[in-house]
Amino acid sequence: MTESANSCQAQGLRARKREATRSAITKAARILTAQKGLNGFTIEALCEEVGISRRTFFNYFPSKEDAIIGHLLDEFPAGAIADFLAGGSETGVERGPHGLSVTLLQDLYTLTCAMVEELNFTREHFHELLAAMKKEPALMMKVMGGAHEREREFTDLIIQREELPPDDPVAGIAAALFGSCSHRTSQVFFSEENTVPYEHLLRDNLLAAQQLFTFSHLTLEGTP
Repeated sequence: MTESANSCQAQGLRARKREATRSAITKAARILTAQKGLNGFTIEALCEEVGISRRTFFNYFPSKEDAIIGHLLDEFPAGAIADFLAGGSETGVERGPHGLSVTLLQDLYTLTCAMVEELNFTREHFHELLAAMKKEPALMMKVMGGAHEREREFTDLIIQREELPPDDPVAGIAAALFGSCSHRTSQVFFSEENTVPYEHLLRDNLLAAQQLFTFSHLTLEGTP
């Protein structure tokens, strides 16, 4: 085996160990919060539960709240973002009547699926987080704040990709509509009775929204 291959293998092992530690911190933080509330345990107690030092904890999260939320606050995968942005500037890309690339919806879908795969957010994870939020309802505000921030990130990415003015309302509306479809998808995906993969649910919701706007006609007062 070459030195380069050994180096890649070592980096992969370190990445897996780091992810395992991060996941263990989040799991323990959610369980302790569900049992005792945020003020019912210290960071030191959390570290003891996981088997790490206080210094190690702060290498992963700035607070107990961030540890509980975990991956939901993560950034988009860099490679997926690069592919999404490139999709709007490819040579010969087809554009619709408003100047948007016709592949925008498909590429938003692909970007979101890449993020979901990166999160590896299972039903078990979801119910652990839900139990923590039931004990500490204030955590919901942090989750909602993360969702609003994610929508803003989508808006900025669409503006950058489609080369729109910073105040163009189309990007915000596109991000909001896509966010609504994603939210509805999550509600169904994490339900006890669901057996359908996330990407299939999201695709179906996007197709339904696409049909709604394709086959509907709207005339507002004062407009032609």
